[in-house]
Amino acid sequence: MTSWQSQGAEEEMNKLFAAVLFAALSFVSVHAENLADLQAISKQLDARKKDLDTREKNIRVKEERVKALEDNLIQKEIEIRKMQDAVTARLKEIKVQEDKNLDKLAKDYSSAKAKNAAQVIVKMDLDKAVQLFQRLPSMTAGKIISAMGTIDAAYAAKISERLTPDKIQGVQQ
Repeated sequence: MTSWQSQGAEEEMNKLFAAVLFAALSFVSVHAENLADLQAISKQLDARKKDLDTREKNIRVKEERVKALEDNLIQKEIEIRKMQDAVTARLKEIKVQEDKNLDKLAKDYSSAKAKNAAQVIVKMDLDKAVQLFQRLPSMTAGKIISAMGTIDAAYAAKISERLTPDKIQGVQQ
């Protein structure tokens, strides 16, 4: 080989070496940038995972609290139903007792003089008086209403209206 050929080959080799070196440096540079990007992404993912783990823990705590509150509400609902049942039973007992008392009172007023019964009944609550009249025999009720008319005609009229069946009241209106 001639010197100019060896010199040309050496230049070619140098150019080739420079090209390979440039390519290698570019490759390393690109990979270094990619590695930096990957490390940044990895840090972001780690932070996001930590955030999600914290949120998941908070959600679990809240779910446990909601479950405890739900269990508490169910227990309270059961207690309220028991109380309602007890109140309903007690109201039935009171109603039965009131009915017995009104039956006895009706019996007592049936044997009293109409004028004396009327003087007491005009001072009674209207609803109770109506319930009492519903239990009195019709002859006794008529005598007492008549006697009440001389004491308090308006009150006697209210009782009479309440004792009138709805169909008759509807026809009159």
